[in-house]
Amino acid sequence: MSETNIPKESALTETELPKETAMVEVSPETKALVEKKMPDESAEVQEKMMELIEAIKQQAQREVKATGKITRETYVQSMRKAQETLDKTGSFFEEQKNALEQSIADIESQATQQWDSFVKEVEEVGNRLDRAIHAAWEELTKPDTKA
Repeated sequence: MSETNIPKESALTETELPKETAMVEVSPETKALVEKKMPDESAEVQEKMMELIEAIKQQAQREVKATGKITRETYVQSMRKAQETLDKTGSFFEEQKNALEQSIADIESQATQQWDSFVKEVEEVGNRLDRAIHAAWEELTKPDTKA
């Protein structure tokens, strides 16, 4: 792969680059992959896709070189930190879930107590009305003693 054809970072956009500068050397593997995955596309579309894939591969290679060597220990440490962050996030959401479930249980308990109290009061009022109606009926239907 020739890096001389790869444009360096600049203010120029792809449309402003001369056609020969924008071209990259396409590897046989990339060519085979594009032809296999895009058999129905035009040759121009396939060519542009091959160039794009090669440019991405070359950019990734440059970035890996630029970042230097990442040791296994650095990688493992990064993965452990990521796992710790995920664990903390997971435990936070678990705590929030438990708190929410407890709040729902408390609200249900209060609602049940208030409902039971309401039903008891309605029953008491019903019993009073029943006694009042019964007493009024008794008074209305008792024989008249004055006559």
